[in-house]
Amino acid sequence: MSYNTIADYSKVLGGKNLPYVVELDEESCILNPSAGKNQKFCYSVTTVSGVSNTESMESLLLGIHPGITPEQIKNIAVSINGTARTVRFNTSNPNVRLTSSGLRFDFEVNKNNSIMKICFELTSAHEVCSIPVNLYGEDATKTGLTIGGPCGPRTDPDPDEEPDEENCFENSTCTRYGLKVFEFSVPVSIKPVVVTHKPEVRCLGEAKIEPGKKECHDEREYEHEHDQFDFTLSQKISVKTPVEFIVKTCYDKLCVEERKDEDETGDYDD
Repeated sequence: MSYNTIADYSKVLGGKNLPYVVELDEESCILNPSAGKNQKFCYSVTTVSGVSNTESMESLLLGIHPGITPEQIKNIAVSINGTARTVRFNTSNPNVRLTSSGLRFDFEVNKNNSIMKICFELTSAHEVCSIPVNLYGEDATKTGLTIGGPCGPRTDPDPDEEPDEENCFENSTCTRYGLKVFEFSVPVSIKPVVVTHKPEVRCLGEAKIEPGKKECHDEREYEHEHDQFDFTLSQKISVKTPVEFIVKTCYDKLCVEERKDEDETGDYDD
């Protein structure tokens, strides 16, 4: 099962910042204990410099599986900058407590050059997956990142239990197959058809009239039967010519032919 080993809150910025990186210390952990041994989880919380508008962390919450009881949690250890701290777990004035949201550690870790280490053990092994890890300051709360931690109880198979019959198979035998090869064919006829339709003509824009050249040599002639007015009329038009292309496809009877020269026998693994 995959899980995160680092939760870097120094990159989760906004408002008051908590510049800390939480890391699962896998070298100190015992995630896969042998029978009868406790499962152990260890974490380090380290400050990161160069982050603006910060404050010190006062609490850390690990969202461990809600089915874990206080009786299952043993050997809690906390140190800050190499100095062990007294742990009060689920007492009248606790600094480590099991809540409905998870296991909470109430220790102030200075925002300048500090490192806190946390370890605890479980009397029964649990699956390891990504669980929520939240940080809290006086005026800041940072949530949304996850880290490896205890999820649901681990269910290891009983070595004395008989295997499920549905998952058992007899020894493989030699199975042979006879293969037949057939060739399928069908005649196909394609006939192209072209259908033309009546063209559509329409005017584009307005007509254009230009005066023509005319010479008058006699005024009387102009006023009577030889009167003449010359001009040129121009018009742009578009012609839409519909042509429909049709393909007519016909199929004849299917033909199936047995290819005896290509029959096969043997293994059929594909």
